Amino acid sequence: MVPASASATATRWWRRLAPVPQAMPLSPPASRRRFHVGDWCRPPFPTSFAVTDLGPRRGQVLISFLTSRAPSSAPLRGTPTVARSWEEDLERILWTEDEIAARVSEIAAEISEDIKGCGAEVAVVGVATGAFVFLADLVRRMGLPVAVDLIRVESYGSRTESNGAPAIVSDVRVDVEGKHVILVEDIVDTGNTLSFLISHMKSKGARAVSVCTFLDKPGRRKVQFELVGDGKFYRGFVCPDCFVVGYGMDFSERCRYLPFVAVLKPEKYT
Repeated sequence: MVPASASATATRWWRRLAPVPQAMPLSPPASRRRFHVGDWCRPPFPTSFAVTDLGPRRGQVLISFLTSRAPSSAPLRGTPTVARSWEEDLERILWTEDEIAARVSEIAAEISEDIKGCGAEVAVVGVATGAFVFLADLVRRMGLPVAVDLIRVESYGSRTESNGAPAIVSDVRVDVEGKHVILVEDIVDTGNTLSFLISHMKSKGARAVSVCTFLDKPGRRKVQFELVGDGKFYRGFVCPDCFVVGYGMDFSERCRYLPFVAVLKPEKYT
């Protein structure tokens, strides 16, 4: 038989583990809701925490991660997004999270097949900051031992269009000499920055230079870039001529964490 004092102590201990009661907003049934961009503009994870003292265990604490709301019943499943202050700034969604994931897997498989027989070490260089999400997803899906680095080029500043004068702010640290370099971009439009980067990699002794861009705007091309060696050009989607955010791409450092790609309303940046 368990002593009464021990039983009481155990009861008190388990009570400390119990979730702190919270009021949970009730969402109307899915059949009565209409989807809009705002459904994606709520915090992606529960935001309430409770720290509970476990008594005589010398300061040990338990952090309880508590649910603050039921999941949204939006038809595009799988991805919460922007702060609510941005829900009215997005015009429409171009590509969903699932569509992006499927396309990235296709590109990764294509690149992997091409570089297996290239006869050189491979360095994947992402153009910061917009390409960082695409870069991470791409490299993981390639599943090959490649060197990874970032290069930062300034050509936009706070503008929405390139000023036509790219400059390297932070160069790669990996040695690309003799390697097959794959430049990973978020968007290729005028081709000016990309042409500059290809020349830069060539000057550093790259054996070949390929380009992999998440989005391509061929209608805005002003500079026809030339690849190096047996380099190839890969692209995810052909993008309409509009300002897009999400999946690593931003407007004034906002909306990078959106898991989809959306069009920003013109009045927000004009």
